[in-house]
Amino acid sequence: MSANKEAKQPQLKDADVVAYLRANRDFFVDNKFLLSELNLPHASGRAVSLVERQVDILRERNVVMRKRMNDLLNTARHNDGLFNKTRSLTLALLDCTSLQALNEILATHVLADFEADFVACHLSSEDKDRHSDAGPLDHFFFHSAPPAFTQLITSFQATCTPLRSEEVAAIFPLSETDSEGSAVLIPFVAQQYEGTLAIGSRDPGHFASDMDTLFVTYIADVLSKVLGGHL
Repeated sequence: MSANKEAKQPQLKDADVVAYLRANRDFFVDNKFLLSELNLPHASGRAVSLVERQVDILRERNVVMRKRMNDLLNTARHNDGLFNKTRSLTLALLDCTSLQALNEILATHVLADFEADFVACHLSSEDKDRHSDAGPLDHFFFHSAPPAFTQLITSFQATCTPLRSEEVAAIFPLSETDSEGSAVLIPFVAQQYEGTLAIGSRDPGHFASDMDTLFVTYIADVLSKVLGGHL
């Protein structure tokens, strides 16, 4: 009779034990004597108590959390620096009174502060000759139709892309380089002009597809508004 009762008793599964311990987190506090009987082996084969293993896990988690915190702090410092440079560039753009002044701002701020090798602003309009008397502009280029390289832009958003040598020459005519590179291309509209702000690097991997384009998009937005007053 007793044997049949024992046979009918349900057997506990690992999941049942896990669920119970999660629901009763003070179980080992009230049953400390069990800790001395529980052992979890390391990869080396040495047996340690559950408490020791828990300490090791907490220590590993602490290391991971410290690394994540350091990464967040480094990202915050980087973004803070970009914000200050973007703010300085924005104020300089708002003070511009001519295309020549805008041309100089692109050269001094974008090339120097943002550590870029090339910068160019392409403007397409049927009335492209309207500003033919604006004087020498090293970083502004006017077209009667959108240039061929705009095919690299897949949407009306900033696009980071590697460039072949001929693409570098087309986007940055004054680059004086025959090597590959990379660029971020930001489309915008200013008055009746369709525009593209291009910031480039000699490093093909500098402007990667996973790069954050928040700040350069903001710069292009400000530039489009300022250009509207001079076109």
